[in-house]
Amino acid sequence: MTTKKVAVLLATYNGEKYIAEFLESLLAQSFTEFELFVRDDGSTDNTLNILTDYSDRLNITLIDSSSRLGAAKSFIQLLIEVGEGFNCYMFADQDDVWNFDKIERAYTKLLNEKNDVPILYCAGLELVDSSLAHISFSLPPRIISLRNALIENIATGCTIALNEKARELVINNLPEKLIMHDWWFYIVFSALGQVIYDAYPALKYRQHGGNVIGAATSPVQDLKRRIKRFLSSKKDGVFSIADQAAEFDRCFGPFLTADDARLVKSIIEGKKTMSGRFRLALNSGFVRQKKMDTFILRILFLLGRF
Repeated sequence: MTTKKVAVLLATYNGEKYIAEFLESLLAQSFTEFELFVRDDGSTDNTLNILTDYSDRLNITLIDSSSRLGAAKSFIQLLIEVGEGFNCYMFADQDDVWNFDKIERAYTKLLNEKNDVPILYCAGLELVDSSLAHISFSLPPRIISLRNALIENIATGCTIALNEKARELVINNLPEKLIMHDWWFYIVFSALGQVIYDAYPALKYRQHGGNVIGAATSPVQDLKRRIKRFLSSKKDGVFSIADQAAEFDRCFGPFLTADDARLVKSIIEGKKTMSGRFRLALNSGFVRQKKMDTFILRILFLLGRF
């Protein structure tokens, strides 16, 4: 079987406002041996018509989407449906603008590594407003490890690329529930593969009201979001890491080293008792990228808000 090059996976939903700019950035790529696979999650606007308009300039395949899945499961379904045989599987958001060398850079870095190891590549971002005006650049992570991955994500989905071994590992051990696909990938490959972080800002990451998940653009906004999440009773993000750890254990527990298995179990079992929560708070070694975030995490452990 001839190995194909790059599959770009795009999940869309009512993206007519910005999707043409994203597609134009694909047309401008220095690396052109890619196919675009799209799963639309029930758009009621002009998104599909715009995709059709570009079908004579881009190699676009629409994946069946007869039911609503949400962003995370749409990307997992895309990863399943596109099939094997690509060197590289890249994930895309409908409202971003890719740098001209984004595909080439990720593809080259993946191919320079051992192809028998499951690898996740991810990169930095340039945060921009709805008009693509610069706001800031993302900061590179201080630490990449399972101790970080279980409680925080550093792999933004639209920067991620997986090699064929990584795709195989994911689809052969599918999660029944997950917070977001990118966080899931970071956990999986921190434990069972390799994570490559490229500090290069690979794309313009739009911050606007329609984002499914965006990034804080200032310290004040960041603080407001943290307070809102802390006060919320909704089970998402940091407040469901125990459930996510349990799902990871269900899917991959038998493949983990003894040390990693104990780490995962410490979160799952720690939530059940006060003594377990104290152990997590005082001596677990879990660490987030910012020291203040690690301090807050220890408080959340004590309160059982994880």
